Amino acid sequence: MSEPLKPQVARFSSLQPTKRSFSSTELGIPEEAMQLVTAHSVYSMMAPEGNKRKAAQPGVIGPVGLEVVVAQCPPGQGPGLHRHARTQETFFCLTGQFEVQWGPGGTESTLLNPLDILTVPPGVWRRFKNVSTLQDAKLLVWVQGGVDDAFNDVITDASLANTIASRFGPEVVQNFQKIGITFDKETK
Repeated sequence: MSEPLKPQVARFSSLQPTKRSFSSTELGIPEEAMQLVTAHSVYSMMAPEGNKRKAAQPGVIGPVGLEVVVAQCPPGQGPGLHRHARTQETFFCLTGQFEVQWGPGGTESTLLNPLDILTVPPGVWRRFKNVSTLQDAKLLVWVQGGVDDAFNDVITDASLANTIASRFGPEVVQNFQKIGITFDKETK
């Protein structure tokens, strides 16, 4: 007889942001450059066993094909324009207010208030930003894909690579690529 499954609990207060599992300066990526590409703090609440994202240390191990994170952003901050090749991303506003943009160049947008939800299918360009003026805001994010999706299907807009190269040097773009952050063609 197999052992019954036991509940798992992830306590947000005990999780570390995924960026703390590696030092961006040791990787040759200035923190200011990292802020252009990723949310300020990403907490991995749940991820499947064997998750291929190197920085993810999930609070609990969950089903294959689902990753759940909390993105915490100070006012005006959020990840740059990116797309997921094979996975769907769903945004659920927990606190504050987020502007979510999508489409080529992020031309479409909507505001999410607490308890609002928006889902973006695979292949669609998207970004989000905390538009609250006085507080860090939190966004619950689900990334869903098929059993064989490795969750390393995020492709960042090439315009960010150009910005990073001009501000920090082309070697910083190469350092991003070494940790699995890839850049695609221009979206405009």
